[in-house]
Amino acid sequence: MAKWNPFLTEEDSDFYNSVFEFSKDKIFPSAEHRDEKEIWDPEIWKQIAKAGLTGLPIPSQYGGQDATCFQCCLATEAFASGSIDGGLGLSWSAHMIIGSMPIVLQGNESQKEKYLPKLASGEWIAGLALTEASSGSDAASLLTKAEEVDDGYILNGSKMYITNGPVGQLFIVMARTGTKSRGPMGISAFLVESTYPGFKVSKVLRKLGHHTSTTAELVFEDMFVPKENLLGPLGSGFLRIGKATLEWERTVLIAGVVGAMEYALEACLYYSNQREQFGKPIAKFYAIQEKIVKLWLYMNSARLLIYKAAKEKDKGASLPLMSSVCKLYASEVSEIAANDTIQIFGGYGFMREYQVERFYRDIKLATIGGGTSEIQRSIIFSAFSSEKDPTYLFSNLNEIAKNESLIDEMNLDINYFSYFLDALNELHFKSKSLKHNSLEFALTDILTFALVLDTYLACVGNKDTKWYSSEQKILDIQMLIPILFAKYLHSFQNLQSYSSKLAEFNQLSMQCKLDYHAVERSFEFLESRI
Repeated sequence: MAKWNPFLTEEDSDFYNSVFEFSKDKIFPSAEHRDEKEIWDPEIWKQIAKAGLTGLPIPSQYGGQDATCFQCCLATEAFASGSIDGGLGLSWSAHMIIGSMPIVLQGNESQKEKYLPKLASGEWIAGLALTEASSGSDAASLLTKAEEVDDGYILNGSKMYITNGPVGQLFIVMARTGTKSRGPMGISAFLVESTYPGFKVSKVLRKLGHHTSTTAELVFEDMFVPKENLLGPLGSGFLRIGKATLEWERTVLIAGVVGAMEYALEACLYYSNQREQFGKPIAKFYAIQEKIVKLWLYMNSARLLIYKAAKEKDKGASLPLMSSVCKLYASEVSEIAANDTIQIFGGYGFMREYQVERFYRDIKLATIGGGTSEIQRSIIFSAFSSEKDPTYLFSNLNEIAKNESLIDEMNLDINYFSYFLDALNELHFKSKSLKHNSLEFALTDILTFALVLDTYLACVGNKDTKWYSSEQKILDIQMLIPILFAKYLHSFQNLQSYSSKLAEFNQLSMQCKLDYHAVERSFEFLESRI
């Protein structure tokens, strides 16, 4: 079983550990140097390709590994945990997900046969060219144009913040082929090779973090693209290809922040036991224990959300709401985790040789790339308010609400979950009347709170692992409730006038305190793992 992951089968754990050991042995040793010098290392890329990682989700008939969305999440998480190299992890995951999956999902047979073997082997590196300088969050307002000519299209325009831009050989480029209006209609996707005349890397961009990946502005000047390189039907680029790809991105790429949190958790545990102040290890101080226990809870709750979304994706589900909740929650709690990690390490955390400062710099991109946190909240609100009956989202909360003995074990009021479910139904009914952005976002935070709890509660009834018992799971949920309620307190207060049951729920939640005895017990449990 993976050391810090109690939710995997033996088979999944073996796969996770294999990727973890690879990244720890091959990627981690040079990560600090490559980050400091901002080096893209093609030899390391060859090792990633040799390990079979460049073609994970690509079908085996084209040289890939037939990996599921869930397995891609495990690999991304394990890679980050072993290497703490967010930049290289981004280049690799962008190649296999947003660079390759559009062809897997929407390409015709000749396109798959031409490009997928090269991408699977790592001979070619891929990327997605969607964002422009004037269309970031409003991606559908892009201006790059593709005019139809004999046997193809002429592309003119530019793309900004393109991962793998300076080193990639193939890019999925979104361009406007329809009306002149700025919107999602009339945008098409094209398979663009970097050798096409008119393709230019205009500027290699320097960044706050992710120094080991390459990012660039791309420019297309009267670039001819053959007609057979139109990906999917004309006009389907944004609505069909872009959105499906972004769901994969928001599920798989975000798994890397969970791996980074796992690295930070272990590093904090080791460091806090070695670092002595006032005559004893700082691990003996409650303030340090609380930060580390919160890191554990944030890591596991984000992990379970991502796993749930990935497994639903593997069943063929369309998940705009769930994938955006994964992206929003995991990115925001990883920021908290990174900040607390630096605080635990103190002055050493500010120094490069302790690696955790790289985690701090790299993690910021998670709340920006692939759609900002604000965009995720807008997507979640829109999807939730459009649901005819959202009760299926909270099936575990519904079950727990009827389980009086389990509620008693959690030291909660018997009505705690039933009040919350009633409040969610009331807020869903009134959601279309919440006309202000602040109210929409408040509802999104409450919904995120609900989905995190619902997902974590699902694991309570699962078979215990050798080291993660039902008692420990319940203890963790007891602590997670006040931690998350405090995180989203303003949002709960903002909407309580719209729901009488929410007001009652808020009163009960205010009584849930983070018990220091529970923190100490959970910290002792974590220490037993090192």
